[in-house]
Amino acid sequence: MDHAAPRGSLRADAGAPATGWMPDRARGRTAAGAVVLALDVSGSMHGHLLRQAQHGSERFLREATEGGYLAGLLLWSGDVEGESAPAAEPDPALRLLATATAGGMTDVVPCLERAHALLAAAPARDRVLAIFCDGDLGPLEPAQQAAARLTDAGIRILTCGLGRRSAESLAAISTEEEDVVRTASPSSIGLSIARMTSGLHLVDGPDRP
Repeated sequence: MDHAAPRGSLRADAGAPATGWMPDRARGRTAAGAVVLALDVSGSMHGHLLRQAQHGSERFLREATEGGYLAGLLLWSGDVEGESAPAAEPDPALRLLATATAGGMTDVVPCLERAHALLAAAPARDRVLAIFCDGDLGPLEPAQQAAARLTDAGIRILTCGLGRRSAESLAAISTEEEDVVRTASPSSIGLSIARMTSGLHLVDGPDRP
């Protein structure tokens, strides 16, 4: 399942159960993990920043699926702009990734809520949301409350921010150790996003630099 929603709106079926993992469930198998990569596509991510983020996201998605994870994608700004449910192959998410355009403000709450829905039913031992953001989260208290609902459901949250200020803002919703603050620079966005796979429990995953 993959789709891109028009900016400022969600598809009418956005709340419907995701089906990307149904064949594995039907065979009674449990994946090593399920991860949703949430990529900030707000207006400040235009031009080369978005292109770098797309390259890094592609690498993340490929490494996650090669390492035994179901992998999905959310494009977000002030709302969810597009989604691809976790699947055993990266192709649906990569098709969505190729359509990404920058625009809009930033509010992570709709992203957190949709990620919760996508991951809650995933037949996986490890369920993870990996978020990249180039600014702040939007309203902090609603973001922390939404993040708490994910952690209560057993979903881990990994974060990476563009610059120290963004990274520290994201730390407010991260479930990682306090000393793990992933920070990207304008020239290292792609590599920093790709390296978030270090927070996954990959099975026979590729070595990362």
